[in-house]
Amino acid sequence: MTRAVTIIGLLLTILIGTGTYWVSHEVERLEKRYADIQSDILAEQETIHVLQAEWSYLNNPERIERLSQQYLSLAQIDILQMASIDDLPENADQHLYRLDKFGEAVAFLPLPRARPGDLMSDEAADAMIIDAPSVAATAGGTR
Repeated sequence: MTRAVTIIGLLLTILIGTGTYWVSHEVERLEKRYADIQSDILAEQETIHVLQAEWSYLNNPERIERLSQQYLSLAQIDILQMASIDDLPENADQHLYRLDKFGEAVAFLPLPRARPGDLMSDEAADAMIIDAPSVAATAGGTR
């Protein structure tokens, strides 16, 4: 009987020792994984910080203004670049669509009209005149 109790005790000791070794090894593995994840988090936070600094530099209004003056060469709108409301087609609010080769709806676009800047100055001025009787014509024609 003592021999059976000794063998059972020895087996339980071996089983507990093996379990303890396995648990300690698993804890070490998880601690290493935790440290790797913490390291990755710190690296990502540093990257985010660098990107935020770069974003605020790129969105600096003075820098954007300087670059727009350097590369865009924007100017005030000339009178010849304006058009009257009568130049718009009457059915401008109606949308016509066609299906493209993929079956998606695509709006029909009208042919572009000549821009006033492309015309000579007197042609552009004539294109902007509204077709209405002039004051001189109505005053002179009613006599």
